[in-house]
Amino acid sequence: MKNAILTVLTIFIAALYACSGIQEGKTLFESKCAQCHKLEVSLKETRNLEEWTKITQRMSGYSDGGITVKEAEKIAEYLAKK
Repeated sequence: MKNAILTVLTIFIAALYACSGIQEGKTLFESKCAQCHKLEVSLKETRNLEEWTKITQRMSGYSDGGITVKEAEKIAEYLAKK
């Protein structure tokens, strides 16, 4: 019984962590990317994590420090899972 409770708790904590990361990516996307792009265009795109990572890394280079590498990664994760 303890193992079952521990397993459920572990899954719950992992889900919370994943959701918070996705929410952070969404917030970054909305605040950082909207400065140059119409967000609905990007939201219509269907790409995998690798493709979004390449795009967001490239965009972080254009932003002259406005988007960090870590922020670009979180944005890519959000866009790949939307």
